[in-house]
Amino acid sequence: MRISIWIGLLTLAIGIFLSYLADAMIQTQTTGTMQTTAAIIASVMYILISASMLGTGAGLVLHWLFGFAKHWKAYIAEIIFAMIIFIVGLIVTAFSGNWWTALQAFFTFLTASTALFLLSFITMFGGIIQGILKVKKYVKKRLKR
Repeated sequence: MRISIWIGLLTLAIGIFLSYLADAMIQTQTTGTMQTTAAIIASVMYILISASMLGTGAGLVLHWLFGFAKHWKAYIAEIIFAMIIFIVGLIVTAFSGNWWTALQAFFTFLTASTALFLLSFITMFGGIIQGILKVKKYVKKRLKR
């Protein structure tokens, strides 16, 4: 079993925990301008970090699920799902009634689609560097002819 499932589940769990912390930070009562500014900045930081953890974890878990298919089928499915996840993220963001939820949803879906898109190249080529080297070798071979 590949390790991406365990890292993905751990990352998802940390993202959920940080999401609860972000919710608690949003509800913090402040009295002055400095406290309000600090609470808003901390809330945005918690939301962005939790969203990136949730998106990365979801991307890793989906990558693990697609790993059961053949390489080229998994590659195509991961790219298609990355695009679908991004479009769904835009729709969820647009119809969200709360600015905080919209911010977290947008960055969660953006991170998930980016992670899945990058992981699709790992599925296809066995790694990003190996993929670049294979493409470079193919181009050199074609230029020699």
